[in-house]
Amino acid sequence: MEDKERCTLGIIGAGNILDSHLRALEQLPRIDVTAVCDTHVERRKQIAAQLNIRSYADYRDLLAEPPDAVLVALPHGLHCAVTVDALRAGCHVLVEKPMAVDVEECRQMLSAAEMCGRQLLVAESASSLPGPVRTGEKFARGDLGEFFTGGIVNERFYFHEGRPAWFLDPVMSGGGMFANVGLHRLAVTRACLPNLTPISVSGSVSHQPEWQVEACTTALVRYAEGGSVFYEEVGYFPRPEWLNAGTHYIFAEGIVTWDDRRWRMMSRSGAEYEEDLPPNPGYLPIYENLLKAMCGQDYTSRARECAADTAIVQAAYASARAGREIDLRSPEWCIEP
Repeated sequence: MEDKERCTLGIIGAGNILDSHLRALEQLPRIDVTAVCDTHVERRKQIAAQLNIRSYADYRDLLAEPPDAVLVALPHGLHCAVTVDALRAGCHVLVEKPMAVDVEECRQMLSAAEMCGRQLLVAESASSLPGPVRTGEKFARGDLGEFFTGGIVNERFYFHEGRPAWFLDPVMSGGGMFANVGLHRLAVTRACLPNLTPISVSGSVSHQPEWQVEACTTALVRYAEGGSVFYEEVGYFPRPEWLNAGTHYIFAEGIVTWDDRRWRMMSRSGAEYEEDLPPNPGYLPIYENLLKAMCGQDYTSRARECAADTAIVQAAYASARAGREIDLRSPEWCIEP
């Protein structure tokens, strides 16, 4: 698509996550939101009135007059079919994370984008967080030396009353806390360790009988270049303040972590360093990137990386079922076999 003054965007799915998208879109007047589709009548009417746009109950009616791009923010099990239909209608697509519920669906989406000559992007915001971005920049420059290992521990109560029922359906959601929340942690690692290639995963999953999806997964991901990252995702209770949890990465030059305001490192000598971080940009970088894609400019597509994250999650589940490490390079799990 040629560079142009304004681009149009249709919204397919108006759940709670849409509010984060709209906050970013308010800062980009070159993107005109022209239509919204949702099966929930009141929510659809609310968004349509708020933005003064058309509304539809069926996404195929929205695609009959295709905008330049669509946001697909639906239950995960619907991402693939709707994304492929939108690509075939001539739209670029921004799909919420997770990209899809399994590797084969990710492959179908990537293939459809290539065949249709449209751009496919994933609305994944964790890799744009200031702490991971700062770490990745330093690692890429060689400031941190060789990567050794890292760990992310995350506890929260996953089964709260406000969570939509489809999140607890394994077919529609693709899994529990690791498939939904854990994907953010995988994205953080991608940002911290650019160009490192995950080659295997070992997973362990615990279920409580009252729920169909898991909320207790541990996974160890190994990298071709050396090193590994351990993930612990637990959703059965809130995290007490005294619990030793968090995110850290260990390099030859020291240990790295961060919070919302500061990047921190302790060197091998024990000296500690701090750097201020900019505010969390939210979804703004995602839409700035989408705008570039819609206007035919150079942009960053992380669709294949996000598909690889889905492969890691599903392979971790498979590892837990089989009781063995899963090779991510095998045809079953490789995004491009």
